Amino acid sequence: MSPRLACACAALAAAGALAGPYDQPYALVEGADRSATREEFPAAITRIDGESTRNTRKPDPVAPGKHKVTIRFETSRVAQGPSETTRDLDMVLEACTRYRIAAARKGAVDWEPKVYTEPIAECKRKFAKGG
Repeated sequence: MSPRLACACAALAAAGALAGPYDQPYALVEGADRSATREEFPAAITRIDGESTRNTRKPDPVAPGKHKVTIRFETSRVAQGPSETTRDLDMVLEACTRYRIAAARKGAVDWEPKVYTEPIAECKRKFAKGG
């Protein structure tokens, strides 16, 4: 292989390695904001597909499709066991969509996840079909 061809191949390989999570359609899964009116609290996003997240409030972008999202919410009101603090959600994530997950109180200890969605305009513009 000639030195020029070797350099060209190395440059192409390096360029492919630099592709980031925002270079293709993506989804975001985040903890929702606190709402006193709805009695909702931010849930920690602790795992996506079994992999621990680096930031429990705003994890890295995720490829669209089916995913298992593990969330955690603890209250200081009473002692809670693991089954009371953690929930697994099977979710189908759509491209260019932000998912905000809140922990909605149902009682002193009991809570349920509430998922709110919104489009990610920048992603939709960047990956618009036919545009």
